[in-house]
Amino acid sequence: MAHQLDTLSAPTLREVIDSGIVTVVVPFGSIEHQGGHLPTGADSILADAVGRQLAERLPAVLAPTLRIGCAEPHQDLPGTITLRAATLTALAVEQAQSLARQRFQVVVLLSTHGGNRSALDAAVHELDSSLQDAIACAPRGEVANPGRHSGVWLTSVMLALRPDLVELDRADPVLREELMTASPEHGYEVLERFIASVVAAVRGATRSQ
Repeated sequence: MAHQLDTLSAPTLREVIDSGIVTVVVPFGSIEHQGGHLPTGADSILADAVGRQLAERLPAVLAPTLRIGCAEPHQDLPGTITLRAATLTALAVEQAQSLARQRFQVVVLLSTHGGNRSALDAAVHELDSSLQDAIACAPRGEVANPGRHSGVWLTSVMLALRPDLVELDRADPVLREELMTASPEHGYEVLERFIASVVAAVRGATRSQ
């Protein structure tokens, strides 16, 4: 079971770090228009789930998910709340620096929303020179054949994680043919591939230091 940072007392957090768990996972999602059939927080729900699994497998402490990301391409669509890329970079840098002061040695900036990628890569670049006794990484998970935005990949994952929030009968017409192949079984399969690839990327990053 993952150690969730915001549910730990300060003494318990210190004990966890002193026990040798010195990696912390910071998930980043998005709140944005996801067609007519998915919740606006689908990427953040995914970030919660991937973050929890990553923290369990590494092992690591799980920080709270930053639910609002960089979704500027969708900013004029209903349901989208967005940050500028520079704002997201600054938030990631300051969170990582704060966590490093807690004596975490590895800060994983985990994004499940593609629009966050460049901002988090910029944060890692800045942290490379500002962190003294810690490293930061922003691993990319494997997403083979993702389909359209809000398409078969994310829809299948949401059918696996939160089927109660998926309304396939309200999907946009342009997506309906693609979504005929969406299923929870496919969701579990692609989600496991994504998580395993992120775990491998983090372990590779820490070994290279």
